[in-house]
Amino acid sequence: MKHFFQKLDFSHNAKSYLSYLLIGLLLSSYNLYAEDVSAKPSPAVETITADDETDIDVRVFKADGKQLLIGFACDQGSSVAEEKTAQSLAMDGIEVWMPDMLSAYMLPKVRSSLKEIPTNGLFNIIKKAKQTHKKVYLVASGPDTDLILRVAKKWEESHQESKLGGIILMFPRLNKHKPEPGKAPEYQDSVGKTTLPIMVLEGERTPNRWGLGHLTKALEKGGSTVYAKLIPDVRGYFFKRNDPNVPEDLVTSQLPGLIKASLFFLGRAH
Repeated sequence: MKHFFQKLDFSHNAKSYLSYLLIGLLLSSYNLYAEDVSAKPSPAVETITADDETDIDVRVFKADGKQLLIGFACDQGSSVAEEKTAQSLAMDGIEVWMPDMLSAYMLPKVRSSLKEIPTNGLFNIIKKAKQTHKKVYLVASGPDTDLILRVAKKWEESHQESKLGGIILMFPRLNKHKPEPGKAPEYQDSVGKTTLPIMVLEGERTPNRWGLGHLTKALEKGGSTVYAKLIPDVRGYFFKRNDPNVPEDLVTSQLPGLIKASLFFLGRAH
């Protein structure tokens, strides 16, 4: 697995490194997609109430292991790739909780809605997850990443004795404004405010790759150990696209392995 992530560093030889990515995942124990769909666990739906009395439905993929992953979806249950990934992770012992934040707060599925989601809902979900006595991690993609950074900061401020395991940010979109040539980016206020270890995964075929080093340094300002890796030959939002290319299809099918490898590296940071 160490060599697998070394092959995701900043290089232009994308096709060669895509081969390492896929071969490493296919030959490892992290190839979790089962052929028998009927054998995959179906989620239970648990309703958790926030401090403002908002009821949040959480899809819970139960597992017997010691790790619990919260996140993936704020999108009213339409996260097909994420749900398949959650099923496969649960089969390998990693419990996954997927909260439906947009429906809970009756918000439309648009980017601007994410800023309107208060942290107290996800905060209470973390509190409930902690009662399982598992190591709790957070994961999000795109602009959803701002929400989990905000709630991570809030959790650390009040629960120093009960730390989270870390954060996975997949193609994070954390700029306050559109990038301007020659100007350093300005990030959301949540950036650089947590000490938790962070894994940043970005697509190699996106302009955001050029700012990955700058974002890494900004995230480290709070005291976090940050791993930043490029996934060769894929764009941002690769598992959400209606027009995926062949590498994006392949990497999406291996998303459980990518998540497991990320959890491994986050565990090393403690």
